[in-house]
Amino acid sequence: MGKKITIICISYPPEKGAAPTRIYNLAAMLRDHGHEVEVVTAMPNYPLGRIFPDFRGKLVQKERNNSINITRLWIYPSNSKKPVVRIASMLSYTISLYILGLPYLFVKRPDMVIVSSPPLLSGYAGIIISRIAGAKTVLNVSDLWPLSALELQAIKKGAFYKFLEWIEKRMYRLADAYIGQSMEILDHIKQLQPKPKKQFLYRNLQETSRYIHKPRPEGRKKIVYAGLLGIAQGLYDVCTNIDFGALNVEFHIYGDGYEKEKIQQLIAAQPQRNIFYHESIPAAEVPRMLSDYHATMVPLRTHIHGAVPSKIFMAMSNAIPVFFSGNGEGARIVREGRIGWVSNPSDYDALECNIKQFVAMSDDEYDTMRANCKQLRKAQFNKQSQDAAFDDFINSF
Repeated sequence: MGKKITIICISYPPEKGAAPTRIYNLAAMLRDHGHEVEVVTAMPNYPLGRIFPDFRGKLVQKERNNSINITRLWIYPSNSKKPVVRIASMLSYTISLYILGLPYLFVKRPDMVIVSSPPLLSGYAGIIISRIAGAKTVLNVSDLWPLSALELQAIKKGAFYKFLEWIEKRMYRLADAYIGQSMEILDHIKQLQPKPKKQFLYRNLQETSRYIHKPRPEGRKKIVYAGLLGIAQGLYDVCTNIDFGALNVEFHIYGDGYEKEKIQQLIAAQPQRNIFYHESIPAAEVPRMLSDYHATMVPLRTHIHGAVPSKIFMAMSNAIPVFFSGNGEGARIVREGRIGWVSNPSDYDALECNIKQFVAMSDDEYDTMRANCKQLRKAQFNKQSQDAAFDDFINSF
């Protein structure tokens, strides 16, 4: 018999990006394994910083989509770079969870609440209201805040940073179990919370694409990036430091976010760089789109401890080689699996060298790298195997 499970998060479709897609995939997987799943989330606003038109003017909206009940709570939305404004936005959803989310949990009485973090403030609120409601509480950690914010230079050490560290440690102490997207995340939690607790490595794995056996595209080599155009990715810096035209390759960008306008202005001013911008597309259309390209780029502007971008697993599932700019666990997966090329964050000379190697590859070498993607996904990053193991984890409570 399935459990009654509530997922508390801040991002959920129709928002686009890795975070809402990851939560939807988690909810859908639990539903498919016979659990009764409900999602409590904020009104959709990301990445524009404005609540989507169909959701404006409401404190609460309830809906049912794909056999999943969704309760959306009010938030003061913002994509401002000013820390005070961003904190106010996060606090608004935190207050909504205390005022509106707690009565919801008392009515629904779930067996388990899966709380997503970051943001830390709403994550902490989710844990508190889950415990008050008497549910088992599982903390789903996708990024290590506040450490990631420090590495991205979005915050400085000081009193507020220490306060966020206190919130982080207290969340680990109060949760009954943890889910982490990488071993680096789980190892970090163990260091801060040595008391043994159940944990699960839950990567954002993808189903095998039906386009995986599609022949490689003909003509000039084409690299693609699909995702958020934010500070952490640093796509604008990639565009200004790599002359794709001089390397005889095309670079195609699908996405939205803070750097969108700067990238579009660069393309208009320097069309000879062979950079092409496309609007965001729904997640369901990404596999078909990827099949039109030879490789995908997964950049990080700086090292982010614990980060293993889900785009690496999407590339595996579509048998498309990866240019990864990053360190740590993600770099090891790409390098040891021989599914692409690795350079340090913001090392554009190394990235250019990798692109030159890609251009010079023979067809046999390229086909071998595609075969490595298929084999690695099947042997080590198999979604069906992970889902079955995770269902056992959930049922162990």
